Amino acid sequence: MKNHVSIQAACESFDAGLLPRRTFLKSLAALGATASVANYIASSPAGASTALATISGPEERAWALAKEMAAKADKKTLTLLIPTGSIGNMTPYADKWKDELGITLEFIEEPDEVVHTKGMQEAVAKTGRYDIMMPTAMSYPDWIDSGVIYDLTDWTEAYNPELFSPEFGVVFPASHHAQLYNGRVAGLLNDGDQITLLCRSDKMAQKAKAFEDAYGRPVGVPDTWKEYHELAQFFHDPDNGFFGSLEYRSRYYVKWMFMQRLMSKGMLYFDGDMNPTFNGDEGVAAIEDMLAVNEYLHPDAFSFTWSSNYNAFGRGEGFMNIVWPSGFKYSKAPSTGPATTGNIAATVMPADYTKSGEKLYAGLFCWGYGYAVSRYSENPELAYAYAQWMTSPTIGADAIPYLGGYSDPYRVNHMKAPTERLIETYSPEYLNTLYENMVNTVPDFCLPGGFEYQDALDKEIHAAMTSDKQPKQALDDAAQAVDRITRRVGREKVQASWLSLAQKLADPIKRASGADKWA
Repeated sequence: MKNHVSIQAACESFDAGLLPRRTFLKSLAALGATASVANYIASSPAGASTALATISGPEERAWALAKEMAAKADKKTLTLLIPTGSIGNMTPYADKWKDELGITLEFIEEPDEVVHTKGMQEAVAKTGRYDIMMPTAMSYPDWIDSGVIYDLTDWTEAYNPELFSPEFGVVFPASHHAQLYNGRVAGLLNDGDQITLLCRSDKMAQKAKAFEDAYGRPVGVPDTWKEYHELAQFFHDPDNGFFGSLEYRSRYYVKWMFMQRLMSKGMLYFDGDMNPTFNGDEGVAAIEDMLAVNEYLHPDAFSFTWSSNYNAFGRGEGFMNIVWPSGFKYSKAPSTGPATTGNIAATVMPADYTKSGEKLYAGLFCWGYGYAVSRYSENPELAYAYAQWMTSPTIGADAIPYLGGYSDPYRVNHMKAPTERLIETYSPEYLNTLYENMVNTVPDFCLPGGFEYQDALDKEIHAAMTSDKQPKQALDDAAQAVDRITRRVGREKVQASWLSLAQKLADPIKRASGADKWA
């Protein structure tokens, strides 16, 4: 935090009763603290100095460790394996590490789908080429089991990155799903990848009366998947190059569109005994819903990548889009969202109904990168210090807004006590949407064999979308493939990991899925 010494002195004066609250808040504002952070510090029952230490402590502890380890290090380089497209959130700090610690940060970029494979190759080759690797949380089980990365639990206990703080920690349940494997810390999250729904607010304003005449309700962001379908149909205007939705149907992405609908119906991927459940009635209904929406999708839906999708929406080629938060960031920026800047209405993912008739809001925390430390690094504690420093409540909040990277908010303070740059990049309304969506998210297949599970499901969902298979046949084939993976990896091993994930779901999702009754 900038001007930390001066802010600390002001906190001590406030705690001693030497500064009135109003004067204290003005002082913090003058020293660069945002209004939300200043109010938190001033209102903390533990005292302003303690509150300040809470938010800045992880950064300071990590920097002290980095200085100590850098002074001892023979190798003055930290090499990072990172996914292509993420570097913009890291390069702004390279000079500080070089100038103040004498440590050069070397970034090796690989396509995001290759990072996991590179890590598994390093488990065999043991070259020590990487100090830090930046995988999705799905990599942690296989990487921990293969011995290629450290269990970070002892370091997190020693240096306290505030992972679970209610004020500044990673938002639950991603705090557990996206960082832990079987209750142990495997990586530090630096990217809050969840999907939310964007609509064109200007188009809604233009056609408000026509929509209400047609559907008998005011136009607005969809509350349910039925309303989503209606909006896609109403705003679909292909003759003018404008489409109802830009929802993905392409290989590698289409599974997430299915998984999101499945959990909205109160169904998880497995039951408590690791039997696939996605090929039941809820799964078939989810695929049928997707097929019904297909005629209102952008014609490139079957070939979209995340970047081509973002670009098409920003150019003004559709009414709705299901995106990661970086998609909102790109759509809001005039340079990348010329048609959408100032014209976005965002919402949590639409609700659906469970078998019992309960209305359920459930989101999907899919992908989401984090920092892992290689076991073959020459400087593992220095590598850990980098990970904690970059993901601290303060540095993380500073890094996220850079447009040249796709890191997104993940800590409570990013959304509930945002900096001015976060507000400018995302808007207060969208940051609140992210928080409200994130607290009800279900994770990816963050299990041993997770990438195999996802690919098996993705292949069959795509076959259903292209009419190569009927919905039930595609799902039954996916279930058979998933069962084979479970048997090969080891049912007890995967089940233990699955139950650990299920214990850390939001209560409404546990009740709807029956996971609250699993052993």
